[in-house]
Amino acid sequence: MVASEFSESAAQAVAGRLQAQWDQVMASALRRLDARLGPATCTAYLLTSDARSLVAAMTMSTPLSFTILPSMAADDLSLASARAHQSGEVVFIDDPEVRNHARQAPAVLLHIPFTTVLASAPVRTPRRRFGSLTLRWTPARTISAESLDYLLAVADELAAELEKLAEQGATSDPPFVPGFVSPSPDTAPRRLTADVQNAAVQELWEEPADGLIASNTYLYQLHKLAFELTAARGIRDIVAAVQAHVRPLGVRGLMLSLAEKGRVHVVGAAGFPREAVHQIEGTLLSEHTPETDTITQAEAKLFPTVDEFSTAYPHAGRPPDFQARAYLPLVSSTGAVGCCALDLDTPGTTLTSEELAVLVMMLEQVELSLERARSYEIEHTLTQSLQRTLLPRSLPHLPEVVATSRYLPANEGAEVGGDWYDILELPGGGIGLVIGDVEGHSLEAVGTMGQLRSATRAYAAEGHDPVGVLERSNHLLAGLDTDLYATCCCLWLDLALGSASLATAGHPGPLISDAHGRITPVQPPVGPALGVDPHAAYRQSEIVLSPGSVVALFTDGLLDTRRVEVDTALGRLTRVLADNCTQNLEVLADRLTQHCTPRPPQADDVALLVMRYEGARPDGQGRVARTSIQRHDLRGVAHVRHFMRETLDQWDLMPLLDSMELLACEVVTNALIHAHSEVDLRLRQYPDRLRVEVRDSDPHPPVPTEILTAGETDNQEAESGRGLLIVDALAEAWGSSPAGRGKTTWFELSTP
Repeated sequence: MVASEFSESAAQAVAGRLQAQWDQVMASALRRLDARLGPATCTAYLLTSDARSLVAAMTMSTPLSFTILPSMAADDLSLASARAHQSGEVVFIDDPEVRNHARQAPAVLLHIPFTTVLASAPVRTPRRRFGSLTLRWTPARTISAESLDYLLAVADELAAELEKLAEQGATSDPPFVPGFVSPSPDTAPRRLTADVQNAAVQELWEEPADGLIASNTYLYQLHKLAFELTAARGIRDIVAAVQAHVRPLGVRGLMLSLAEKGRVHVVGAAGFPREAVHQIEGTLLSEHTPETDTITQAEAKLFPTVDEFSTAYPHAGRPPDFQARAYLPLVSSTGAVGCCALDLDTPGTTLTSEELAVLVMMLEQVELSLERARSYEIEHTLTQSLQRTLLPRSLPHLPEVVATSRYLPANEGAEVGGDWYDILELPGGGIGLVIGDVEGHSLEAVGTMGQLRSATRAYAAEGHDPVGVLERSNHLLAGLDTDLYATCCCLWLDLALGSASLATAGHPGPLISDAHGRITPVQPPVGPALGVDPHAAYRQSEIVLSPGSVVALFTDGLLDTRRVEVDTALGRLTRVLADNCTQNLEVLADRLTQHCTPRPPQADDVALLVMRYEGARPDGQGRVARTSIQRHDLRGVAHVRHFMRETLDQWDLMPLLDSMELLACEVVTNALIHAHSEVDLRLRQYPDRLRVEVRDSDPHPPVPTEILTAGETDNQEAESGRGLLIVDALAEAWGSSPAGRGKTTWFELSTP
């Protein structure tokens, strides 16, 4: 053995000895508390290296040890462990306070679903803070001051011992899964007696500290995995949860696949090379591969070495970076339905029978979760697709107004709501802005929304004013066989005069700013929601918009009243509108919805319609131009060049032709490749710039890609993204925003 190898081996031996002593002193402290105070659970929480979290590092093996809280934020003062860690004092929480916190944070209730009292003491010295010791008694009972003093004495002694070990080089990072400590053989019955309450503090380190129970560690992993799978919303969450829980078994990668219609389809993977995933996807069940054999034979296949793998599957080739592999069947009541491939860390190793048993139990839960998640994702996709189909494909393109929109679906639950918006071209030459919200989140709400949107368009086409549209829509909804109601706001604008009529049925009124950011106070008379009273009467108010005015109509999801009060939310939106009213409308719309994206779980959809009134322009027909290209018609790019040449020639802006042709063709080509719809191109001239908007039905934004990483050379999306670098380099400004069914990609060039 060379000197470096000897040194490394010696260092590992020292680290192992220190870690064993670290575990022993923690286990001994927990045993003393368990024997003396008889708690239902007794847990040591350690601070993570970034000092942000407290994680369960070791706990007594008791019937309720699986219900401990696995981790918490170190500054969450609603929890006893964090409060003791922060304050440096013993914290006692009685049952009423525990119940009150559980009502405010329902996730805590999953760990404490019974009457409970808690006590926690900090594990700290004057120089270092390690975490806390937390005890829980169930059912709730009276805990004496002497018992709390004993808890603090044990915690102080443990902190002193841990500090000595830390100075010798022991690590204080908590493990992924807490260790489980068996009670001492002579432990008294597990109840708190009067004698125990009045006992004086005795010497602490009397009993041996061996006997960590690995089997309970596996059971804890099963319990925690089941908890995480229950909360998982999608396949990505399931894969992340499974990967985290198989990693302590020496697994560095996993791939989950299901058999469907005679083929194997990968539903999720982590830690496997992309080539391996592509190789498995779509494999026929009749082929001879580890995955197909695992499914058809319903048995596990273990390959400790690459030679054993190659012998069993000589035509499969050598998998990249192969160390050791295990293939386990995903089993349902009907038999094997899929395969879980595990990539192991160390060559020549395999899973023990105990580890295999634990993995099989894990995979039983995973299969059920995968089926539920796939059903959820299919339903979520269908409902979102249905609602987007009912929204406007594009907004009218007129010289007098510029408009944009946003629709952000709720991300709580699979169902979407009935928010909608529309811009209507009125018979008299004006335009109508409509926004509404059907109660609830369901397919029925989406269907009702589609009926109301069609009704408002029909009534507006007949020449009715906002009041007439609301009254007729109210009669319609009241006559439908539904218990749902809806709110709606209508604003009719005379483009020549700037005068507007406004009426609302239970809906927030619009926010209006003039060209200088001054907010126009609008307080329309609010009538009852549609469908509540079939005989309701509505009133309308009149306002006048000056050129440059901006109107923002929105649904109440934008206010997010679960986190802030209505007045506070309206004040925030008003300030954003006033400060950004002269900005590009796409930028303004993004800023109005900025607090919603990215956002925490939100229970309501968000719809936003923003319009800028440019003023009447009888001589402005040269300021706006529009053309369209049929879906998948790549030859239409030549038509775009011809359109640009003719338009810029008419507007006397030929010096911009080369740049405009290049940029427009790049954006249009990108839309034609990825969007399965007609592509709409709009060109608008401003005093100092030209603006091009390209609208399509694909909601995913284009992403510039500078370098193709290994394995991405055949990635069409990444390849096409390189063309957007040209747009980014040549345009004065550019962006992409969701609008209705798809998105709008825009860019601007300064005019000479």
